Amino acid sequence: MTEKKVRLTDVQIQAIRQAFKECFTNDDHLWIFGSRADLSKKGGDIDLYIETELDVTQVLSAKLGFAKKLFLAFDDRKIDIVVKYKSAKEQEIYKQATKNGVQIL
Repeated sequence: MTEKKVRLTDVQIQAIRQAFKECFTNDDHLWIFGSRADLSKKGGDIDLYIETELDVTQVLSAKLGFAKKLFLAFDDRKIDIVVKYKSAKEQEIYKQATKNGVQIL
């Protein structure tokens, strides 16, 4: 995986990675997309995209745990989490997140 810069600090990226590893499996993948993946923009929330082999019931628990860890690490910063789980129907946001985002795990 080639890593290009995103508009987050190394400490912030590491906090996101650590929380992800604690809540999802080693086979799952994580992207930063949206304005934080565009070096020409300023500000904005943090948009995260996850692809997982977990089923819908497992995803609910994993996403909630991940969101809680991020809330504690980032205080009041707005963070959006989009998850494509095993049986999810394809959506345009999934394509855009992988096309324009930066995979960090």
